[in-house]
Amino acid sequence: MIGETFSHYRITGRLGVGGMGIVYAAVDERLARPVALKFLAEELAASPDATRRLRREAQILAHLNHPGICTIYEISEVEGRLCLVMERLDGVNLKSHIAKKTLDTNEVIEIAMQVADALASAHAKDIVHRDIKPGNIFVGSSGQVKVLDFGMAKSFNPELVALRSDGSTIPGRPIGTVNYMAPERILQSPLDGRSDLFSLGVVMYEMATGRLPFAGSSPSDTVTNILDKQPDAITALSPQHPEALDEIVQRLLAKMAEDRYQSARDLVAALHDLGERRRGWRSRLFGRLFTSG
Repeated sequence: MIGETFSHYRITGRLGVGGMGIVYAAVDERLARPVALKFLAEELAASPDATRRLRREAQILAHLNHPGICTIYEISEVEGRLCLVMERLDGVNLKSHIAKKTLDTNEVIEIAMQVADALASAHAKDIVHRDIKPGNIFVGSSGQVKVLDFGMAKSFNPELVALRSDGSTIPGRPIGTVNYMAPERILQSPLDGRSDLFSLGVVMYEMATGRLPFAGSSPSDTVTNILDKQPDAITALSPQHPEALDEIVQRLLAKMAEDRYQSARDLVAALHDLGERRRGWRSRLFGRLFTSG
């Protein structure tokens, strides 16, 4: 498809491939702006379930307006293939970002705070993402963080009744990435935005240590670990991080939703407070060094 023009979109490259779709870089020749086109994978293009999920993602994104959530421009059909037309981002996903470098505490806080703020906006509309993981978080070259891929999101908003029945759960088996699933998702219990916070806690743990807190030798082992195991302290694996960061993450990873932060806004406040305390500590340390010098 690279080099071809569909409607008024000229495809210039490929940006990435996910479990269900492929994303191309393109130029909107009417408005002379860069865009991203998200198509279903070819083998799924004729699937009614996959098509319904892509349409749901477009509808959900259209109801969200936040700088930390990727903006959708339109849903279009290109030669019989459905695609989402979205803003094109400059940077890398968090999975690649973690692989390239060791993140210090300040960067862990900053990325997590931006994700939590975006989730707070979605949760305020009664939309739960349900697939928070490094591959669905984008770190822009300017430091702006964006939450991507609402294909598995679920709406509990009575005004969005058409989006509530998503068909994305097979009886007996939730769909998603098991390493980042909250216990209530695994057990297919009622859930709310606090399940996204558990997933973000897993992401924070991975950012801070380079490891997953519950990874097992098989998916079933991972599920058992999520339900029963307490992860090692971040400070035991990466002593450069403060205990306060570990306390925040351990609270996010609580087995019971009522033991976690009760909202993404509460998490933003906790992360902001930790960041402010760290900035104050560095200022005091610099002052002492400057005075002693």
